Amino acid sequence: MARIFIIGPGGVGKTMAGAELAGLLECPFVDLDQAFMARVGHVDAVIQGQGYARYVEMNSALFAALVPELPPACVVALSSGFLARETPAPLLTANRNAVRAAGTSIRLLPSADLAEASRIVVARQMGRGFNLDEARETAKFARRFADYMDQGDIRIFSAAAPAQIAAEVVAALTSDCAQGCLARHDCRT
Repeated sequence: MARIFIIGPGGVGKTMAGAELAGLLECPFVDLDQAFMARVGHVDAVIQGQGYARYVEMNSALFAALVPELPPACVVALSSGFLARETPAPLLTANRNAVRAAGTSIRLLPSADLAEASRIVVARQMGRGFNLDEARETAKFARRFADYMDQGDIRIFSAAAPAQIAAEVVAALTSDCAQGCLARHDCRT
């Protein structure tokens, strides 16, 4: 098994499903947001103090520094905007190339239907108690849904419990199709 990167918008379950997946695969779990807070500072404070563009630059630099430190087998939950188109194009291309070179990406969305996925994710985000604006979260999710729809070496649509999503990922990773196409980096499960 190689490094696995869980990608997708905020609220799709990357952290919880990623932790479950790491448990199933008996390997370490890393959350890029937690690593950022441990090494750089609180994400919200950095964004408020230095702006979103600077946060994106710092998060990308952290990822570049973190990859050589990662064990060869691990599960990493990436930040929700890490591969989103709101990231400046050169940095977005660098991020995508870095993820592709470092391992296998698993794109997680709760549904292929935007309205259903939005209903699920926005409800989760609003329930987190961060005093978020529902209209703003809905618009942000819609943008990122489109950004992530065509990404991922393996693409999972599931709103199941994190343990079930992890089991779906294991099944996708171990399928005959996945084994061949992941070696060529052209799998779209």
